[in-house]
Amino acid sequence: MGVWLVWAGAWLLGVFWQTGAGVLQPAWVYAWSTGVAGAALLALIWGRRRPWGVVRMPWRRRLPWAWLAMSALAVLVLAWSSTGWRACSRMHEAVPDAWAGKAVPVIVQVEGLPQAVPGGTLFDARVVSWLPLEGVDAGVMAQDWPRHLSLRMTVQEGALPVAGERWQLLVQLHAPDGQSNPGGFDGTLAYFERGVRAVGSVQGKAPGKGQAAHRISDQAEWPWQGVMDRWRLRIRALIFEHVPDRRAAGILAGLSVGDQSAIEHEDWDLFRQAGITHLVSISGAHIAMFGWMAALLVRRLWSLWPRGMHWWPAPDVAMWAALCASGLYAVLAGWGVPAQRTVWMMALVCWLRAGGRRWPWPLVWASSAVGLTVLDPWALRQAGFWLSYVAVGVLLSSGMNGARQGGHEHEVPTPALGVRMQSWAAQAWGGLLTLVRIQCLITLALMPLSLVVFQQASLSSLLVNLIAIPAFTIGITPMALLGAIWAPCWDAGVWMINGLMGLVASLVHWWPAMASSPVLPWWVALCGVVAGAALALPLSWRLRLGLLPFFVPMFCLPQGWHLLPAPRPGSFALIAADVGQGTAVLVRTAHHTLLFDTGPRIGEQLNAGDRTLLPLFRALGVNQLDALMISHQDTDHVGGAAAIIGQMPVAKLISSLDEAHALRHQPGTDGAALPHVACQAGQQWEWDGVHFEVLHPWPQDYASRSEREPNAMSCVLKVSASDQGRASALLTGDIEADQEAALVAQDAARLHSTVLVAAHHGSQTSSTAGFLQAVQPEQVVVQVGRRNRYGHPSPPVLARYEAMQLNWVATPACGAFVWSTDQEHAELPEQAGAIQAGAAPRLGQCWRPGHHRYWDQPSPMQTRALKGRPRSDEG
Repeated sequence: MGVWLVWAGAWLLGVFWQTGAGVLQPAWVYAWSTGVAGAALLALIWGRRRPWGVVRMPWRRRLPWAWLAMSALAVLVLAWSSTGWRACSRMHEAVPDAWAGKAVPVIVQVEGLPQAVPGGTLFDARVVSWLPLEGVDAGVMAQDWPRHLSLRMTVQEGALPVAGERWQLLVQLHAPDGQSNPGGFDGTLAYFERGVRAVGSVQGKAPGKGQAAHRISDQAEWPWQGVMDRWRLRIRALIFEHVPDRRAAGILAGLSVGDQSAIEHEDWDLFRQAGITHLVSISGAHIAMFGWMAALLVRRLWSLWPRGMHWWPAPDVAMWAALCASGLYAVLAGWGVPAQRTVWMMALVCWLRAGGRRWPWPLVWASSAVGLTVLDPWALRQAGFWLSYVAVGVLLSSGMNGARQGGHEHEVPTPALGVRMQSWAAQAWGGLLTLVRIQCLITLALMPLSLVVFQQASLSSLLVNLIAIPAFTIGITPMALLGAIWAPCWDAGVWMINGLMGLVASLVHWWPAMASSPVLPWWVALCGVVAGAALALPLSWRLRLGLLPFFVPMFCLPQGWHLLPAPRPGSFALIAADVGQGTAVLVRTAHHTLLFDTGPRIGEQLNAGDRTLLPLFRALGVNQLDALMISHQDTDHVGGAAAIIGQMPVAKLISSLDEAHALRHQPGTDGAALPHVACQAGQQWEWDGVHFEVLHPWPQDYASRSEREPNAMSCVLKVSASDQGRASALLTGDIEADQEAALVAQDAARLHSTVLVAAHHGSQTSSTAGFLQAVQPEQVVVQVGRRNRYGHPSPPVLARYEAMQLNWVATPACGAFVWSTDQEHAELPEQAGAIQAGAAPRLGQCWRPGHHRYWDQPSPMQTRALKGRPRSDEG
């Protein structure tokens, strides 16, 4: 067993090493390495079995460490190279840069479960064929263009796409991309993992040809394609038709068909605070529970057929029925990583038992992890992979599976003959104690991992899960599934959901405890996770006490170990976050924090506060805001404010918002509305030796508010350090030419700043020559959305920057812009992304070039297309 476990660890390490690479090697390097590593491993295995081979030892004696090390190295290289080879093949698919954003005709087949979005639907599609384009070889299109797309279609006349249907569409495509911030979610990885190499929108009408999107056939190329997704879509539609309560209907849809987007955003916040998100997602427990129910039913029915039992024993029939039912439910629920883990472990155990073999649980556990990463190497980068495997590993190792010896943990338990039945009360008490013990073990094991992955963990989860686990496992989830057969079961599920949600909300309100930790150094994170898993093992109390010091850095991390340490007194640090088409700037002093604007809001569910800023705060270890300054009321500046105020302590709100604005009355985390101060020119304060001064608007501007555009009321803030030669930053909101001229006329010398966050996202209505001459910035930062419909930053503005020899960066190419007054020169990584226009700062550093993975880079086809392009087309 030891050899297999070492090999499994080497394989996972090789996959983890490759998937964490910033750049890919040439494909021939991976192909050559795969061949050499595979040949070396076969030679080592063959040599071990031959007396004249490399290893001259009998089979049953312990293998030498040298042989084990060499074979593990071969496995590691094999995992690294084979994964890289597959990545190169996937990266080769791309829409050429010359055709990005242009209308391209294509025939696709709809896949997956289409998701409703504001104004339309979002769906994945497999390319059946690219229709010919002028000047493009059809063979090149078939071989090099993407084979899987993610498309957005607006609401049109006729039906929306359904899985399995074939459509002819006119699409505008571009490479998948995401935001890049410290501690941010890697949005491009999800696309890359499922093979989507282009995203875009469906055009409503073709020029001069009418409708550009029409269904070709409602039948897939092969009869089996799209069948399960049609069932999922039908069940989801039936749930929302039958259940008028949209909140409960979303939870039922999430539990039955894995549609997590149907769950309300407020419910996700409650589940996160309560630590029960694993119950609402399709986890291994749901899959195992469904298989257990199927096994009990099949075994009971099979036992009624004596001839069948002689032909095939009822326990074996129940075992395979459990596997088939679990696999069916896993596919129905979307085939997520925790569901895959459960199915592969069950399949391995069933295969072993059918062959009369028994493996120790560590071997089953590790083998399933290897098998999963062979099929999907990039699943190793998902938090669900680690949470699922750590949780089941703790349960198996601690003996909570019912039997620890010989792999009996996967058998269906049956009452032994001759054993006296316990009373109902004793059984209930024993079950409660078992549940408490399981939950304590899981909490101990997963809390450090949750802190490492999410930078937060719920302390109230221990109490809440004692109630929520039985409610979901025994009640709500079965009702969600049985409702597809008999709809009144959904009514019972709604009743259970409403009762449980009220109880969970009360418990969270009574004990709203959340542990938080900034992004940790890798070695601190590794020690904490291993120590947490070890605490759940049956060890002596002395050993458990010895593990406690490993958790201290997770809660008391020295500033020098932080991802971005807090500045010294007299200095400040600035982070212009990559929030898309909006503004959000975090200013930190030694002991205080200010957030200037909160980014955009997209639809009802998405906003920059939840998606970008709160994860950024957790990654940096920022637990409260001393001031939240909202420049003006435009959605791209105030969109994330409600989420931040509702989830993070904020001392005061400084803004130009009028009295009737909803944000002025929104309760904070303590239940009371935030103290509000109207920003006015002349306001000044000092934090840790750093000077803050508001330069705009003036008091008379409030008197004429109704006659002024919202942009004209933008707050302008100047932040100045007391050391480092009075380095300063100017935050301008959306002021336009008139306000810039007024500021210059008022006091041009006061505007001089080291770093300027460009007004109005680089619009041609701002950044006038006189204003830039007064500011004289060494660095200009433009916060814009990639391919925004406004054309920001405006070419005339960029030309003005270049004419004045002002260095500028834009967040699409730069990601978050990070600058501290302690830092004099830029830290430019020598990677391809840093040479793009808008990603090479003179001061500070761009986050994207130094913290990207290979799936964020242009494909080889796009790189070839980029060569020779004029600089005016870049950025």
